[in-house]
Amino acid sequence: MVRSVAVVLAAVLLFASAGAAPLATAGIGSDSAAPAVQSPVGAAESPSFSSTHFRIAVHPNGSATWTFQYRTQLENDTQRERFREYARSFEANETRFVEQFRANARSLVADGEGVTGREMNATNFERAAFTRGLSDDLGVVQLSFTWTNFARTDGERVVVGDLFDGGLYLGSNQRLVVTADPGLAFASVSPTPNATADPTLAASDSVTWFGPREFTDERPRAVLVPNDSVGAGEAGATTGSPSSTDDTDGDTGLPVALLGGLLALLAVGGVAYWRRERLAAALGGASDADASPAADASRDPDADAPPVGDPAVSDEEMLADDERVERLLREHGGRMRQASIVEETDWSKSKVSMLLSEMEADDRISRLRVGRENVVSLPGHEPTTGRDEE
Repeated sequence: MVRSVAVVLAAVLLFASAGAAPLATAGIGSDSAAPAVQSPVGAAESPSFSSTHFRIAVHPNGSATWTFQYRTQLENDTQRERFREYARSFEANETRFVEQFRANARSLVADGEGVTGREMNATNFERAAFTRGLSDDLGVVQLSFTWTNFARTDGERVVVGDLFDGGLYLGSNQRLVVTADPGLAFASVSPTPNATADPTLAASDSVTWFGPREFTDERPRAVLVPNDSVGAGEAGATTGSPSSTDDTDGDTGLPVALLGGLLALLAVGGVAYWRRERLAAALGGASDADASPAADASRDPDADAPPVGDPAVSDEEMLADDERVERLLREHGGRMRQASIVEETDWSKSKVSMLLSEMEADDRISRLRVGRENVVSLPGHEPTTGRDEE
């Protein structure tokens, strides 16, 4: 049985065909036969990309900007310099693999157009590689393009989800972020996201789901409306489980066979090279085990439903790492020393540093160097003096 996969998983393959060549061109990968995946920071340390972010920025006309971001921790000056060298090469060289990325994206969009009847195009291709964070300790590689008419429009409503036929799968260390353009607000989202930019959905400009997670048919789904149609905190702005029937329409979406054929097409363009260069893990793709029929059969069809309370599992254990950090910061008045976060979570310094770098890159926290310490703050709680207070 062909596995029903989602467009976001296809995005990993899209990047694979474009990402392998720049890595090799920059001379950063390893020529050894070791199974470990090499990343831009060099063969000596050989860390993999720590996380993969898929971002869909929804526009009022139904178009969406798709951005695929791959992140790696840079732990010293040597790694930072090697990554910068790689970034310059990645941005400067128009390789055949970047061209293949564009071709595969256009093929994907053409298939969506044929099924939905909406006129679609893949435009505005961009790529970038850069460092972020307090000490440039996060390396980011990204590719993006605009998918015109990605979402269905119904008057002033913009509805995302009809292309996710059969649902989609997010792997470990992956996340999907849907953002609303200025002027748009979320009216409803299903299933309930793991994180929102604001406590109330209507006031939030983004919703996020963390992997590993498998969504049900035509999920995730988001309905967006003009800002003045939904007030912050109103009952009209809701989240729901995968079984909710809010605004369900008759669109059939992309059938399983079409998506299966698309993945085969993408595989010809990039996966063979991708695997040969041992980049699969570094690019955050799902494993063969994840995609096997046996794995599908073992998946709970209600896996997206909100977890039922288990007295053996604490609320804190059910939080994602970044959510736990945000809770800690709120409990300490919005600001803590980075060393205190290490102590209270009992995580390693490197794990905390990497996590904070990613949160800082997403503008969820800020860090300020005070003496020999880093002060970590939630937005609006930044230190106003030179004293490092918790």
